[in-house]
Parts: sequence; C-alpha cells; structure tokens
Amino acid sequence: MIKVIICDFSRVLLFPKDISYTGSLNELHRKLSQSNHYNPLDHFKLNTELLHFFVSCSEKVELHIFTSDVIQDAPEFEKYLNPIFVQVHSASKMGVSKNEIEAYRSIISKLHLKPNEILYIDDNPTYLQTANDAGLVTIAFTTNEDLFKKIQKLLSTEL
Repeated sequence: MIKVIICDFSRVLLFPKDISYTGSLNELHRKLSQSNHYNPLDHFKLNTELLHFFVSCSEKVELHIFTSDVIQDAPEFEKYLNPIFVQVHSASKMGVSKNEIEAYRSIISKLHLKPNEILYIDDNPTYLQTANDAGLVTIAFTTNEDLFKKIQKLLSTEL
C-alpha cells in the first residue's frame, strides 16, 4: 500500500516558459537570478493541474518532493508548495546525487517506511531506475493525464 508519493520538481512540477529551453532549470534559475527584479514566475510555470490533483491525493497519502538542487526554494513558489507537500528533499543539500541509490535509501530511512510503500515520480529514466533499485514503486512522468490514470490505478480508488 502506497503511503507516500515523492515527486520530482523540475520538468514534472515546474517547466520553463520558453518551451525550446532544454537545459537544467536550476542552472537557468541561477543565471536569471543574477539580474535585478528577477521573479521566477516570469520565466517558469508551475504544473498547476498536477498540484490540484495532488491536493485530492493528500487525504490518502503524504506528499513530498525530491529534487536535485534548490530552485524550489524560491520564495515565489512557497504559497503553491507549502500547503501541499510535507517536505522537500534536495539531493544537493543531502550531499548526494539522485543517481545514487543511497539518496533514496536515506529518504526511505527518514520516512520510516518500507520502500514499496513509497511512489516516486520523475521524468528522468536514470533516476527512476535508481529509485526502483532501492525498492521504490516508480512512475515515469510523461503527461498529467497518463500520470493521473497510473496513480489512480495504483491507489486503487477514484480520487
């Protein structure tokens, strides 16, 4: 039984407004934040449809974010994330990489759960494989619609 859903941030919950941009969102955020009057919401868009879906899941499961770096710490995102997610786990702050199995084992230990009680969602196949190797249940993010169906099926109930 899934007790916790952990979701990646970049390119699952947050996307660049410039759809042609293919680089790291954290790198873009660092570069843009050097300019005066930078507001991340001018350059990035939150996946509000997924955030709303997660609100509907929050009565059944605990919600967390696991991300590589720190873009999610921008104050402009707080009002969207804080009401939904219990905790944000940042690989850089943990001193690990998302492609290391120890990163996932550390989170499993912090949550005091069995690995198969945790659903991990990411768009990166390498991170998904590493999470799977740690025993987590995984779903690859492609579209909101596909993700909603898979989560609903996994939780075995209409949300």
